[in-house]
Amino acid sequence: MSLSGKKKGKLLVLGGTGFLGQTICKRALLEGYDVTSLSRRGLPPDAVESSAPVDYRTGDAREKESISDILNEGGYTGVLHCIGLLFDDESGLGQYNAFVSGSGSLPDSKSTYDTITRLTGFNAIEAAAEYAEGRDKPLPFCFTSAAEAGWPDVRGGKQVERFLTPKWLRRYLSAKRAVEKKLLSMEPTLRPIIVRPSLIYSLDRPQAAYIPVGAFFVGNKVGLPFVDRPVTVQALACAMIRSMDRDTVSGVQRYKEIDQLNQ
Repeated sequence: MSLSGKKKGKLLVLGGTGFLGQTICKRALLEGYDVTSLSRRGLPPDAVESSAPVDYRTGDAREKESISDILNEGGYTGVLHCIGLLFDDESGLGQYNAFVSGSGSLPDSKSTYDTITRLTGFNAIEAAAEYAEGRDKPLPFCFTSAAEAGWPDVRGGKQVERFLTPKWLRRYLSAKRAVEKKLLSMEPTLRPIIVRPSLIYSLDRPQAAYIPVGAFFVGNKVGLPFVDRPVTVQALACAMIRSMDRDTVSGVQRYKEIDQLNQ
């Protein structure tokens, strides 16, 4: 049942079976959208296909046609990209994704920041722009970036990235920034929405992130300019969905903007 009581069209959620993606799909249904999810997994681990209100599709966003074919079915009013991973195979830390990923996913040898973040992001942006060509107004496209992608814009951020950041994290941020740049270049065909959350945790499992989340809360509270306050996955998903039908929302959305969209 939707909160609005009326349907708002269809949303395509890329990565809809992941930690954030599943929450986005649930929130979209509550807000009155029909939802299509595209992921390699197809169904989330606990889903029952016959009763799932989400239209789960199995496919690989590293192949642009997988996205285009769905959009060309018509009726889509927005696209949300939440495909990602913290540790890729090249980082040498890929096995730890089972612990840091809310969905317990593990990367394969082809799962790099370049393919999982940049390539899927570019494919989605290009497919969405082709679909939106000639529309009366820009098609909203929301990309899940990271707060750290904005380090060059805050005091001390450049120094932190240059001298204290490990190589894998620099590659992670480079891929995020490449997608951000690509998305911003697609105005006015697309309405770019870039959410930059810091650590994401769940109200359902707060104990799983006590130490890192607590540290980020303290760092933000004492005024470290390169540390953003963590956000719940529920608040982030709500903000991303509400940005879909708010025409004034565009560009970078940090934790304060995420808060505002939840009001």
